Amino acid sequence: MNQDSSTPRFAPVRPEALEMNEAEKRFLAAEEARLGQKLEELSKTPTYNMCFACGEANPIGLHLHFFLIPDGCMAFFTPLPEHQSYNGRMHGGLITVLLDEIMGNYLFCKEGTPAYTARIDLRFRKPVRIGSTIKCVGREIKRKGRLVIMEGKIFNEDGTIAAEAESHMMLEKDATK
Repeated sequence: MNQDSSTPRFAPVRPEALEMNEAEKRFLAAEEARLGQKLEELSKTPTYNMCFACGEANPIGLHLHFFLIPDGCMAFFTPLPEHQSYNGRMHGGLITVLLDEIMGNYLFCKEGTPAYTARIDLRFRKPVRIGSTIKCVGREIKRKGRLVIMEGKIFNEDGTIAAEAESHMMLEKDATK
């Protein structure tokens, strides 16, 4: 059966799915208290509203909220049962998505142009449990021209590192030049 492109394949996004949950809000408040300042949420770009990680129009997306921190950005995520691989554990591919996005979205927001992952080196250290809230942090390490080396870390609720990555990201060439 062919599906007309105007017919949605998924149910529309529920408004509550776009909001941070209570645990994520508590973690954000704790980070703001630790840093001694209110963190600014990075604005979302309607052009990319179907982004799997942060797009508000994507009904199966992760709906991340990114916050500016000194030299990087931060997001929180609480994996649901549909995000698991082995029972009770978050799928490693989705952990990779979180790391890639925390690094790439920071660059996009800072530079105003897409950044593409040329290389990513990952290390999984501890499992991420379904239902637990994790903190994702991305920071710029080094830059040479359009090449930017980024670092990403995911922290479990107890502060242990669940996964970390270093990526080489290439900023898109300016189309106006």
